[in-house]
Amino acid sequence: MKEKIIQNSQDVKVYDFKKALRLSMEQVRVLTRIHDNFAYQLASSISTQLRTIVQVDVVSVNQMLYEEFIKELPAYTILNVFETSEKGRMIMELKPQMAYAILNRLLGGRELSAASGDKTTLTQIENKILHKLFEGFVENLQKSWKDLMNVDLKVFEIETNPQFLQVAIPNETVIVIAFTIKIGDVTEKMHICIPYIILEPFLPKLSSYQLFSTRSHAKSTQESKLLKSKIEELEIPLSVELGRSKISIEEFLSLNVGDVIQLNQLYDEPLKAKVGKEVKFFVKPGVKKTRLAAEIETVLEKEGK
Repeated sequence: MKEKIIQNSQDVKVYDFKKALRLSMEQVRVLTRIHDNFAYQLASSISTQLRTIVQVDVVSVNQMLYEEFIKELPAYTILNVFETSEKGRMIMELKPQMAYAILNRLLGGRELSAASGDKTTLTQIENKILHKLFEGFVENLQKSWKDLMNVDLKVFEIETNPQFLQVAIPNETVIVIAFTIKIGDVTEKMHICIPYIILEPFLPKLSSYQLFSTRSHAKSTQESKLLKSKIEELEIPLSVELGRSKISIEEFLSLNVGDVIQLNQLYDEPLKAKVGKEVKFFVKPGVKKTRLAAEIETVLEKEGK
């Protein structure tokens, strides 16, 4: 009996109830998908501002105690504290090397310099620029969370010393999403820390089935109208071809003002109107008020279109 107990003890794993995992594997996977969408939107947003290629990827979604998260942070880092009106505060941590690389580019630098030197504080100008930058980060995060929780997020403050932060009690469980941000040759990590108490009311929604069923009905009439209006505002090239002619280089070089070039188009034949490189209409040339114009006579439709 004693030997049996010893053999079975090899399969026993130590479990710390203080570090109880509160999210299931399925809920972690859904959170990963949600923040994959956030990473894509964030990369697009930063790329537009910096006019360079930016890559953002989700690395992991972990559950830990708040005091463990704080201990893992360096003594000096860029901490964006943002909040909801009712639920509480969260943290978005960006490494100084990446923050200064972005600042350098936003202030007109051509190169992405990642050096932060021995700095331990931010100037007022740097703080203002980073505050505006993080507002864009939080706006993208709010859009990504819309299917899970429709909350208003706003930047509360920017801190550089983790020891001065207290968004949760030390032994409270927090969800930490880790990202990698790559801009040029600079690659650094970014973390989002969300206290479990903020996510708890939304856990029933945090399942793959409910998430994707919500997204399948997400296209409202308002969104359809917005998409239609954006498409209608797109500009496309439209040109009318008067005709064509072939001449030699010698003839081309001897052309003068008043010379006539004979085209392969008869005056009473309809002209071809092109959208891009494709012929879409037959038109008749004319004048409207004081401008040249063309009247559409025939709309050409190709098979299958």
